Amino acid sequence: MLVLGGRAPEYLRNNARVIEIVREFDRQGKWVFAICHGVQILAAAGLARGKRVTCYEHVRLEAEQAGGTFVDEQTVRDGRIVTAQTWQSHPSFYREIFAQLTGKTSAARS
Repeated sequence: MLVLGGRAPEYLRNNARVIEIVREFDRQGKWVFAICHGVQILAAAGLARGKRVTCYEHVRLEAEQAGGTFVDEQTVRDGRIVTAQTWQSHPSFYREIFAQLTGKTSAARS
């Protein structure tokens, strides 16, 4: 599942169906990728708790309040969750996504 950033997550995190879909992906052990403000949805779904995450700087407090540990890196992988900071993280973020989906070596720390 890919959760994009921008302002939409601010609203989508209040949608019970969206939160349930994200949780179901996690329960099934599927990959969850989130960039920028997308981490707001992970936080609302409880997926940030106990995870190392990165995100847009103005979402950091929310990620930490949800139990995540903020890491100031472009892209971070913790288990089956991959997060990235901003559009400037696209190269490392999408390299990490493709590496995980194809089973190749990861560049991000886990």
